[in-house]
Amino acid sequence: MRINGRRITLPSRMADAQHESGAITDTMIPEVIQRLMHHGVHRPRAEALCEIDLESGRDRAMTYGQLCRSVSELSGLLRSELPPGAVMILSYENELEIAVGILGALAAGATVFPVHPNLSETELRGAAERSGACAVSGTEYATNVLNLGRALTIDVRAIVRQTLHTSMDDEARAVSESVRRLSEAYGSSTGGPDLLLQSSGTTETPRIVRRKCEALDAVARGVARSIGLTEEDRVWGHVPICHSYGVENVLLAPIFAGSAVYLSRRIEPRALLRELDARGISVFPSVPSVFEMLVHAAMDGQRLHSLRCAYSAGAHLPPVVADSFERRLGVHLGQLYGMTEIGSVTFNDPGSPAYDPASVGLPMDGVRVRIVDPDTRDISRPLPPGCDGEVAVSAPSMLTGYVLDHDRPCEAPKDVVLGFFLTGDQGHLDEAGRLTITGRLKLVVDIGGLKVNLLEVEAALRDHSGVQDCAVVPVFVSETMSRLKAFVVPAVAECPPSFDELRRHLRSNLSAHKVPRMFELRSSLPRSATGKVLRRQLH
Repeated sequence: MRINGRRITLPSRMADAQHESGAITDTMIPEVIQRLMHHGVHRPRAEALCEIDLESGRDRAMTYGQLCRSVSELSGLLRSELPPGAVMILSYENELEIAVGILGALAAGATVFPVHPNLSETELRGAAERSGACAVSGTEYATNVLNLGRALTIDVRAIVRQTLHTSMDDEARAVSESVRRLSEAYGSSTGGPDLLLQSSGTTETPRIVRRKCEALDAVARGVARSIGLTEEDRVWGHVPICHSYGVENVLLAPIFAGSAVYLSRRIEPRALLRELDARGISVFPSVPSVFEMLVHAAMDGQRLHSLRCAYSAGAHLPPVVADSFERRLGVHLGQLYGMTEIGSVTFNDPGSPAYDPASVGLPMDGVRVRIVDPDTRDISRPLPPGCDGEVAVSAPSMLTGYVLDHDRPCEAPKDVVLGFFLTGDQGHLDEAGRLTITGRLKLVVDIGGLKVNLLEVEAALRDHSGVQDCAVVPVFVSETMSRLKAFVVPAVAECPPSFDELRRHLRSNLSAHKVPRMFELRSSLPRSATGKVLRRQLH
């Protein structure tokens, strides 16, 4: 039969079709769901997800067979309860339910919108209204808030609970039946699924980004190949799945590869180090602040023997953190670069002979990177290797547009020119095509007519032994004048460095106009779930 001009093959017995071909028949089903179905049929008892409570030590585990059955059950429910293209909000921490919820919605051809469970009532209502969400699944708080707006509650917890408590005498037959139902459901599909994500809003107002099924497949495939994920890998997943970095590196790419994912909601450094070793974790995506915490928590001589790949994203990775992690725990730290609008697009493989700890690495499959003059932003005239400029990325994982209101079509991003997204990041390429990020153009401010890169000032501050963390922001003293203010978290709270001492340190490393006029001590800095400093909250 043909749907939307495409030929759709619906095998009457999926298990027989797979036995003959060794793969899922090509359909409209997203590739990541096809891969899930493949693992469910061929490896039904292989571990897919394991939710770990670091405080109680209790686990909830799900095999690929169980995951496939849960996704099929949710997909069928969504198709029966929601109109085509309906938006469902998911509000969970990193637990089995958010994985089943996202995959089930994608399998149903729905639009899924995972949001962080700590959103305020105003933020949650705003997300629902702007996206036009008509269904919700998540915490009691989230469902209560959105039920006032008459959103339908989808009980993903009940589906997971039923799956985990159902005994299957013939697991292979049960999974094959689930796969058959998924395939047949897509035979009547009128379109593919979408994913909505909120941008971090660290330098501007948060926006809702829409990414299509093809973009999700591309990023799952790209990350899996770049990291070298296999069915033997065990991936630690504490990066929030409601964020781009998390959904791609903790869920979509590992499921694509058939890896096992160990989900964690909380971070306690000593317990995390213990679990990474005891669980035989081989792949560990995280953020700079967590790697720094692990360095301080590690005991002398401690090693993470099973860890073959640890990498950082979400924020700038200070070289001192990467060096300290390698010295203390014996593991090189790689870097991954991406953002909500473009997905994960480059990877710096710590196992590569050409490994450069300062770089965010080479483009993934299908990704092109150019460096352009930030003043002209002319994509057709890229700068040569070694020259700093604005980073422009063309990737199959790019956004479709921004959701402004559910009654209006997506807004095409103004920063896409000739197929390249102008990221606002500053960086350069080397002769081999490796990308190094050197700053953020929106974090370059004018002080007395001279440009100052705030990240450069912060890096100089962190070089002081008395500084554990810091952030520098502009403070406007008139319509045309601004001064720099530094927020400093001391390495030893009881003995902070004096402001005069910090000024002397900076003056020995930076031009005078780059030295902040004002300083303020803080016990911590406000950060997003992916580790970015929330500068808008500093004043």
